Amino acid sequence: MRVPGGVLALLAAACILCTACGCLDTSSPPQSSGGITPIDLPEPEGYTLTEALAELDILSVEGGLNITGTSMHQVLGNRVTLDGRAAAWAIGLKDGKEVRWLTSGITGWRETSLPAPLPDDEVNMTGILSPPEDLLAAQGDVIRPAMERLDASTVDIVLAEGGVYTINIRSDARMESLAFRADTGEVIV
Repeated sequence: MRVPGGVLALLAAACILCTACGCLDTSSPPQSSGGITPIDLPEPEGYTLTEALAELDILSVEGGLNITGTSMHQVLGNRVTLDGRAAAWAIGLKDGKEVRWLTSGITGWRETSLPAPLPDDEVNMTGILSPPEDLLAAQGDVIRPAMERLDASTVDIVLAEGGVYTINIRSDARMESLAFRADTGEVIV
C-alpha cells in the first residue's frame, strides 16, 4: 500500500506543530502532587536478641503485652548479621497448654497467630545460655566460610531443643546448617 506524499507531509507538520506547542515535549513530565512518591529511607539496623528482650521487658511492665506465667520454648532470628542484629525475632511461648508467638521487628513486639508447635523443653535465656550475638562473635571463623561459599550476608537462627543453636545459611540454590551448644558455644558435629 502506497501512502501519498501529502499525507506524510501533513503528519510531519502535525508533529512539528505539536512539539512547538508542547504536546510532544521530550522532557520529563512535571511532578504531580498526587500518587505515590518514593522515599529512600535507610534500612533499619535491626536488634540483637538482648536488645529485643529488654524492649519486651519494658513493654511487659508497661502493660503492652502480658507474658506473666509463660515459658519460652523457642527463639527464631530471621536475617541475622554476624554482629547479631536480626531483621525480626520470634519467640514461642507456652502459657499452660496454650502456644503463643511474639514477633519483633521494626514496629516493635506484637503477638502473632502462628500455628506452629513448640518443643517440649524450655529455653533458659538468663540461666545458662549465651545470647546469639555472643555465639556469632565467638564462632565467626566457623560461620563466615559457609556464608562466603553460599554468597549469603545473613543467617537464620533457631534456639531450642535443650539449648542448641542451629544456624541456617541459605542461598537461592542451597542451604547449610551448623549446630552449637548454647551454653558453651561448642560446635556439635
